Amino acid sequence: MESTKSSKAVSFLSVLIVILLVVIAGLSYVYYQQKKEAKETETMLLAEKDSLSNNLLNLMNDYKDLETDNDSLNRKLQMEQERAQKLYSELQNLKRVSYAKIKEYQKELGTLRAIMKNMVREIDSLNTLNQQLIAENIKVKEEAATAKKTVKELEQRTEELNTQVAKGSVVKARNVTAVALNRRGSETSRASRTAKIKTCFTLNENAIAKPGSRYVYMRVVGPDDFVLAKSETDLFDFEGEKIVFSANREVDYQNKDIDMCIFFDSSGELAKGTYKITLYMDGYMIGYTELVLK
Repeated sequence: MESTKSSKAVSFLSVLIVILLVVIAGLSYVYYQQKKEAKETETMLLAEKDSLSNNLLNLMNDYKDLETDNDSLNRKLQMEQERAQKLYSELQNLKRVSYAKIKEYQKELGTLRAIMKNMVREIDSLNTLNQQLIAENIKVKEEAATAKKTVKELEQRTEELNTQVAKGSVVKARNVTAVALNRRGSETSRASRTAKIKTCFTLNENAIAKPGSRYVYMRVVGPDDFVLAKSETDLFDFEGEKIVFSANREVDYQNKDIDMCIFFDSSGELAKGTYKITLYMDGYMIGYTELVLK
């Protein structure tokens, strides 16, 4: 009977040992699986952390690449770039990585990306507007240059027309003749007997010339190329200069042909040779002739 009891005790202990071994084996398997899963989770979380770090670095570089001339946008870009830098530093200093932290940083990254997209659209819109303004400015400058060129051409054309009108309004002299007179008023060809030089001519009819009183000036240049003049102060305007005249006469010109003569009184004996006689009126040379004295 004692043998039976001892046998039963051994059997119970054997069963108990088997059960304990099974429990230990099960617990070991569960522990191993949990440790394996924890390792896999840690590896995955570290990979997510690295991915987030790379995305933040790319985002910061994208912020650096954005360019704009708008000061307000530049301040926003700087602020968001600093925000991304701060988030990146926090992520690098994170010792214990968890799903909750990863989700938090992913949400922050998504917010930064959304802000960046909006800023890119705003910058593109400003750049488009700037391009339009530049194009409009170029167009305005081109139109202004064209208008300036047109005005200049019109001014040149007006000046040309005015010059043509001025030239057309010049009253010319025709049939210009010169003779030498002695003291009795008779014509002579002798230089020694000449007391006066008489120059006669006809002022032509000119419908567009300005009517009214004006002076006709006569210049007599002797064989020695000196102008015969009574005084050095006898001057008139010609081509922007004051030049001396030999004699002058006032005439009331009324746009019709008018015959007239001008006399130069010699104060001394004249030299032999050719005398060049030129007529001027209204600042223009209007006639020319020569007189030869022996």
